[in-house]
Amino acid sequence: MKFEELGIEERILGSMGEMGFKTPTRIQTEAIPVIKKGRDVIGQSETGSGKTAAFGVPIIENVERGRGIQALVLAPTRELAKQIAGDFENLSKYKKLFIEAVYGGTSMNPQIRNLRNADIVVGTPGRIMDHMRRGTLITDRVKIFVLDEADKMISMGFINDIKTIERHIPRQRQTLLFSATMHESLLGIARSFTNDAKRIKTANKVSDDVLKQFYYDIHRQEKFSLLVHLIKNENPDRFIVFCNTRRDVDGVINNLKIQGIRGDFLHGGLTQNRREDAMERFHKGETKCLIATDVAARGLDIKDISHIFNYSIPKTIDDYANRIGRTARAGKTGKAITLLSKDDHMSFGRILRKFSYEIEKVPLPQFESLPFSRNRQDRYGRSGRFSRPSGRSGGRRYGSSSRGRSNYGSGRSGYRNSRNSRSRGRGSMGGRSRSGNSGSFRRRR
Repeated sequence: MKFEELGIEERILGSMGEMGFKTPTRIQTEAIPVIKKGRDVIGQSETGSGKTAAFGVPIIENVERGRGIQALVLAPTRELAKQIAGDFENLSKYKKLFIEAVYGGTSMNPQIRNLRNADIVVGTPGRIMDHMRRGTLITDRVKIFVLDEADKMISMGFINDIKTIERHIPRQRQTLLFSATMHESLLGIARSFTNDAKRIKTANKVSDDVLKQFYYDIHRQEKFSLLVHLIKNENPDRFIVFCNTRRDVDGVINNLKIQGIRGDFLHGGLTQNRREDAMERFHKGETKCLIATDVAARGLDIKDISHIFNYSIPKTIDDYANRIGRTARAGKTGKAITLLSKDDHMSFGRILRKFSYEIEKVPLPQFESLPFSRNRQDRYGRSGRFSRPSGRSGGRRYGSSSRGRSNYGSGRSGYRNSRNSRSRGRGSMGGRSRSGNSGSFRRRR
């Protein structure tokens, strides 16, 4: 199958060729023709499968320059909104559409000016709501409404925002909902937003042939020492270390710098400028290490990630799939390594039972015991007093002596992959309008 066979117009094919598109993925092959026909779509596909192009290509075809805002795309995070908008700009290079990304953490004024000329708007629910309240985002001409990473937006508490935004978009529209995972609660919402939607579902996990997964049993206090050892011995080309909290991200990045491993970090506590600077350096290859939380890195398309390190087990089952989906993209191989402490096994077992992954247990190597400073570093990498070492001295071998034969999901020792095994939403759109009148803005149908 070639993109030409999907009936895509020449101008967009030219843009896609310059962007490096060669052959369509399964979600693109199945979704693009359906969306081009004007049908609503509920799409589910694994992370890194090309969902943005699957809905972006037919949207770019359908939108015309200078006819107002004709497509509105919602995304859960600022980084993802900016990434989608950038992809849309590249896809529409020869149509010269005006794409505007709107998100919090930055001034409203440039967004207000740009929205006057926008053809497509991509934004986070909170900032979209702000503009709709002000009357600076007019939705009367919206004919395509997209929810990308819908599951994450709901888990982040945006459901009320999404419902309110949806009520102020014309009923006569096309609705596209895409997500890596699709819970029954999300399907209910999707059905209420859509009309006779075509459901398209592809594989929901990365192939074991291209993604190799491993885990270590490790005391929590020894995780950092093992992480440093693995980074230095694996020598990954480009890698992400996932943590659950901002505090863990700050601690890991600061202590990695002390060990001579420099990188960037990403979490919701950073200003928008700092987040964008970190992502730009990582995209350009100026840094090869990124320490991140799940929310900050959700949906980001970062090229050539060779390794994912799970410093802590994610809070939700689906976040694990999204983490490891950052690597082994576009047919390339990757490796995911998880550091399991005693309290992590129950959560890890649930992950394995849902996704049928095979994850090999690796015996602990000898590694140097390193100190872990819990004091915040200054901009020059200086820190205060160290805490006690994060591992034990002497380079002892910890854990199983089974030479890695205990696997999750393998049917051998370890967890058997079987169901029988043990194992902030906002309110309504109130406030003041631009004219100073209080109350909700007028519902547009």
